[in-house]
Amino acid sequence: MKTDNKISVQEIDKALPFSVPENYFNDFAAQIDKQIGYKKVTVRFIRPWMYAAAVFIGIVLMGQVFYISNRQKNLTAENYETYVMAQVDESSVVDYYVNEPSK
Repeated sequence: MKTDNKISVQEIDKALPFSVPENYFNDFAAQIDKQIGYKKVTVRFIRPWMYAAAVFIGIVLMGQVFYISNRQKNLTAENYETYVMAQVDESSVVDYYVNEPSK
């Protein structure tokens, strides 16, 4: 035999079966922090001498970059001049300087 365990709506009481303790949501964050052992972290600021050291290092590095960049440009011009002079034969250079008109 099969029994029917259905409950009708009229049999259910209109009272709420569950309740929340007083001020539960007001103290919720504090309770969670206490349970997980949360501690406030103090923010440490970088000391002023560290800022000065960082700026100094940045200036030195930027100077080095500009120095290397400028040096490479000069080397490129010197290399080009050397290349052009290597393409001209020696007799042409001698003739140019020997036959140069006097002022």
